Amino acid sequence: MDVKKVISALQEKKEFKDWHEKNPDAKLVHVFMMIEQGKAVNLDIGFYDFSKELMTSFLVDEAVSSVKITESKEIFTTDTGKIKPLDEDKIAVTFDEALKTSLDLQKEKYKMHVPMKEIVVLQNLEIGQVWNITFITKQFQTLNIKVDSSSGKVVEDKLHDIFSFDK
Repeated sequence: MDVKKVISALQEKKEFKDWHEKNPDAKLVHVFMMIEQGKAVNLDIGFYDFSKELMTSFLVDEAVSSVKITESKEIFTTDTGKIKPLDEDKIAVTFDEALKTSLDLQKEKYKMHVPMKEIVVLQNLEIGQVWNITFITKQFQTLNIKVDSSSGKVVEDKLHDIFSFDK
């Protein structure tokens, strides 16, 4: 899947254009996907209006055949968790490439931790713009792998117990 094409197709839709005309300060901040049977079911493409401090999400399928807009809402942020816009020019690695890189690492380094569900978020964090991929494993753990969206290199990988309350 070429996320840049999906974003472009969304931006050409009348629903998006009408919304963006009323929210000109809104910037693309995330692309969220739940993966079922190896395929993204729907995409949640988020835009944050920095002047109004409101998030609006557009739910689309890969073909962008329909668009559902979720209400603008305030979101909780901390000093360490400031929202940063995505740089579309830094999306050189496709969704499929990032997922393959993550699955290859999982099979090599975490082979005992078999994924049941996958959550993928393209976002701009303190460590850079990444494909933030979380596997929920059969062992009730989460394996989080961050893949740089420009280079395709793994910049972080961590395994956590789901039921752990430690930070």
